Amino acid sequence: MKLFKDFLDGRICFYWCDESGRQLSPSLATVQESEEWWKGYMFSLYKGPERRGSIHDRRCNHEKRRRMSEGETRSYGRRLTDSPVKVDCNLAVDKITLLSKIAVYEAKQPVRL
Repeated sequence: MKLFKDFLDGRICFYWCDESGRQLSPSLATVQESEEWWKGYMFSLYKGPERRGSIHDRRCNHEKRRRMSEGETRSYGRRLTDSPVKVDCNLAVDKITLLSKIAVYEAKQPVRL
């Protein structure tokens, strides 16, 4: 799965796609929302007995404080879902750049009456 950042309908949004490019998630407003959706989706795929009562790693805050105090840069939980998500493909940059170029071009055009 890949996390996409896009500019759609005048706003930044995030969504998850599978390897074939099919969008799996709805358009989400923040990276945090997309992480929550991804964790829920990944947990829904697991068919074995689940030992965790929550999709959140309770050790996360304690571990983060410990890592920072010890100067470690990366040490997350054992599960894939314990690691923070990152944007894999940023489509928004090119779209916003194009829109700004169009706006500059139109601003330079003489006003026709």
